[in-house]
Amino acid sequence: MTITSYGTGAYRAAKPNEFVSTRARFDDLQRQLDTKQRSTSYGDLGIDRRLSLDLNGKVAQIDSWLSGIELTNVNLKLSSQSVETFAKIAAEARNDMRSNSYVPTAGGRSAPQVLAEEKLKQTLDLLNTSVNGRYLFSGKTSDTQPTASFDEIMNGDGAGKVGLRQLIEERRLADVGNGRGRLTTDMPTTTSVTVTDQNSVYGFKLSGAMASGTALVATYSNGAPSNLAVDVTAQPQPGDTVKLKLTLPDGTQEEVVLTARAAGTDGAAADTFEIGATPADTAGALRVSIERALEREAKTTLPAASAQMAAADFFAGSTSAPPKRVPGPDFATTVTPPSNAGTDLTTVTWYRGDDGNDPARNTATVQIDQGQVVGTGARANEQAFRVGLAQFAIMAVSTFPASDPEAQAGYDAMAARVGEKLGFGGATQKPAEIITELGTAQNALASAKERHQSTKGYLQTTLSGVENVTTEEVATQILSLQTQLQASYQVTSMLSKLSLTNYL
Repeated sequence: MTITSYGTGAYRAAKPNEFVSTRARFDDLQRQLDTKQRSTSYGDLGIDRRLSLDLNGKVAQIDSWLSGIELTNVNLKLSSQSVETFAKIAAEARNDMRSNSYVPTAGGRSAPQVLAEEKLKQTLDLLNTSVNGRYLFSGKTSDTQPTASFDEIMNGDGAGKVGLRQLIEERRLADVGNGRGRLTTDMPTTTSVTVTDQNSVYGFKLSGAMASGTALVATYSNGAPSNLAVDVTAQPQPGDTVKLKLTLPDGTQEEVVLTARAAGTDGAAADTFEIGATPADTAGALRVSIERALEREAKTTLPAASAQMAAADFFAGSTSAPPKRVPGPDFATTVTPPSNAGTDLTTVTWYRGDDGNDPARNTATVQIDQGQVVGTGARANEQAFRVGLAQFAIMAVSTFPASDPEAQAGYDAMAARVGEKLGFGGATQKPAEIITELGTAQNALASAKERHQSTKGYLQTTLSGVENVTTEEVATQILSLQTQLQASYQVTSMLSKLSLTNYL
């Protein structure tokens, strides 16, 4: 056995590090009291370190989701506000374009048309909204401004590429053709009048004919080309009518009604024809009346329909599919359908963003949970925006001079089509659909945020029990350690002074 010696330094030799370790423990308890943290490293947590690592990992994952949700919420709110504003101004424009809203002006544009130009500019600004350098309506190419400027869209870039104004005029020339919408009249016999289309993609298409009374016989042939014939078999009675049905380039239909009137009476040639002395004279008057009616329609309804086609082709253009354009000149005689061959070099492309085939919402996504990804993207060339932009542009570019006797009829034809398009009827995408989709994404983010915050609170409470300490617990340990240190110091002091003389 070993006999421990007594004397000066014997206690220090037995436990040389006890004071150091006790002091280190005291310092650690002081740190715990200040930081409320049980340990500065996972290793010092002992068996609880695995639980701490797992909980911290889960909290970090939730924090990343919450961070993405917070950033995306800002983008979604701005996107939704932009679409809501667009829907509002589209409804205002539709309400402005009443059929009786035409007021002759020196510039040829009524007040609703001037307002439409401002609405077009405002819509372009909305579609160019950006946050932190990210364009919200550019799809995947968020660093690219999605639309060209108003002036470039309407008037071209000044460097060889023309704008929408030129395309509308070219399409009008192609549709009007010979001044009668590419329809021709003839009299194969002295009592028969025929109308034939030019079998072209432009202008009017004949779609029917009907006559009242027994003296007028109308026959329609839906061939290639289509044609109709009106035979005057006897003298018609005043009030007898001939009706021609025309299909316009935009798919709308117009009906031309010509009414027989007694000899010597007055009537507009585009609406009536005079009963002559013989059936041949009546047939001759009917032919003139048909030509005047077609010329009137070519100045009123046809330009309105033509503008719809040109604007639709223009706003369907993108970087991968340039806008279609009427081949020419000569536009009035061309029979080649509109094409985008080479138009990337000659025509402004208004939309410069991403134009993939995937849904617009999928162009920007955010993961908000383990298996939940929400689409929050948008494109400026979505159908609802294209329709609205086209109608604003048509209203802005069309003119109806006060000196033109057909100005009001032309304005009414334009207004009717614009109003119908801005109703976003049928299968056309509606602004409300985009708003709903963005709103659904916002709701999903809000629900996920609430769920994550609740889960995070629970995890942090559990984690606190593993990593944190209470003030009372640490204070008790410090007090106990202080008592031990004080006793140790006293014993050490006594032993350090021990000698044989003192001992005896």
